[in-house]
Amino acid sequence: MLRKELPKLIEMLGSIEGISDIALTTNGSLLAKHSKALKDAGLHRVNVSLDSLDDKVFRQMNGGRCDVKTVLEGIEAAAMAGMKVKVNMVVQKGINDQDIVPMARHFRGTGHVLRFIEFMDVGNSNGWNLTQVVSKQEIFERVNAEMPLEPIPSNYFGEVASRYRYRGTNEEIGIISSVTDSFCSTCTRARLSADGNLYTCLFASQGTDLRAQLRSGAKDEEIKNLIQDVWNRRADRYSEERFNNTTMPNKKKIEMYYIGG
Repeated sequence: MLRKELPKLIEMLGSIEGISDIALTTNGSLLAKHSKALKDAGLHRVNVSLDSLDDKVFRQMNGGRCDVKTVLEGIEAAAMAGMKVKVNMVVQKGINDQDIVPMARHFRGTGHVLRFIEFMDVGNSNGWNLTQVVSKQEIFERVNAEMPLEPIPSNYFGEVASRYRYRGTNEEIGIISSVTDSFCSTCTRARLSADGNLYTCLFASQGTDLRAQLRSGAKDEEIKNLIQDVWNRRADRYSEERFNNTTMPNKKKIEMYYIGG
């Protein structure tokens, strides 16, 4: 949301034929201020990062960039503006895993979908180690012990979250288990960076330069064929490899802020 004229960009994207859904992932620090303008421009959904309701823990995990109150105000402002809200909590053992159940309690009944995310080996500086991972099974068991859950089907093939609802309700939560129960074999996601590189994995080291092709005058069909070729040749399964061999050398990866979640 630091980008100048973000609502104008969203409006431009929404006018492109074939684009029917626009979402934004945010830390929520400026969400309250801009929610109405973003909704009016055509933003449909927001994914908001909130790793704890404890201000001290939350600041420890986000580098002191924001406080809990500001994020909660942003979440409510987005909902009031008419946007769907998902709340993403990255769970790290010994840091914020004590907040799993309090987070579920807090967001139950709000209409917002809470997503727990296993601590992943993203980027190059988070010091990931398997001992810091709280598994999907453990997260499920902690919530289920107090608020019984039942599984619900995926919305679409390749959905990354395992979906559950509180038994006897339509209230949903999800768990993204990219470490202990990876979904590499059903992944359907590609990512395009702001400088025109196509990435076929969140843990990629390099992408395919589409901008150079476009600026050299390549036709739509040529670009389409290039993308299909890249996708058909992909062999990404970093999460599976990392889980099976946690001592493997930590390769240089694209930072998540560069290509999105």
